[in-house]
Amino acid sequence: MKIGDIARLAGVSTTTVSRVLNNSKNVKEETRIKVNNVIKEQNYYPNMIARNLSSNKNDTIGLIVPDIKNTYFSKIVNNMVTNAGKKNLNVVLGCSNEDFEIQKKYIELFIKQRVKGIIIAVTKNSYNELEFFENISSKIPVVFIERKINSNFPTVCFENINSTIKSIEKLIEKGHKKIAFLAGDLSISTARERLEAYKRVLKKYNIKYDEKLVFYGDFSMESGYILAKEIFKTNVSAIYISNNLMLLGFLKALKEYKKNEDEYLISTFEHDEIVYFINQDINSYKIPFSELTKKSMDLLEEVSNKENKKNLVEIELD
Repeated sequence: MKIGDIARLAGVSTTTVSRVLNNSKNVKEETRIKVNNVIKEQNYYPNMIARNLSSNKNDTIGLIVPDIKNTYFSKIVNNMVTNAGKKNLNVVLGCSNEDFEIQKKYIELFIKQRVKGIIIAVTKNSYNELEFFENISSKIPVVFIERKINSNFPTVCFENINSTIKSIEKLIEKGHKKIAFLAGDLSISTARERLEAYKRVLKKYNIKYDEKLVFYGDFSMESGYILAKEIFKTNVSAIYISNNLMLLGFLKALKEYKKNEDEYLISTFEHDEIVYFINQDINSYKIPFSELTKKSMDLLEEVSNKENKKNLVEIELD
């Protein structure tokens, strides 16, 4: 079924059908009703890609995240869809699985489909691809979220350094001096910033930085589990864990090795309901994902209209 078939059955021109599909005001109400009735009777769905190509307009944005299995990113996706709906926008999702080439294919696909713009949390191996992103940003509005890639690119993220400092300060204020730090993949900006915060807060409280108390993971549950066994060999009494997946891996190891949960005071970045049911004593932040997604879509609109006055929007955590 094509638009010409709808026009023939409704006894109108293809131009009129096109106006109805695009909600144009230049159509008589009785004609609009007649065309819509035919569309409904024939179960007709317009080819959105073809319409985008012909009209050069779109009400769809592309969203790419690195790991949909990570509840952190699934919450971003959920809130993005909700906030997009409030703006009468649709979201098409791509999951890169932390692979730059997969991410690149999604970006190229979205450009071919002429989406309104792309919002992306980049893969960990994207940081050496600045030329690629500069080229893409010249073709389509792009906003980066969660992970900073370069100060020249429009980015919305949560503030990491001060937030992490405040979390670790809570451990210090309770008398802990031997504090381990479970870091994420340092190729990712969030991991680097949280480690930098750890170093700063130790210096602030005149606590000697000990490289042996820093354990390098990759933001996965498996790395949290494996490194937990190394942490158990130390005499630390507190630990900051850089994300929830590594935290779950750490808690799994605690249980399997029959460790007393009270043996360690734990801080992490994101409050998660699942973690809360396992251990209510973990210090964390309730992350305003809705604010992140709203501001990223607002910034995307500003970039589209060339109205953005600043590239970096950081959201403070309370």
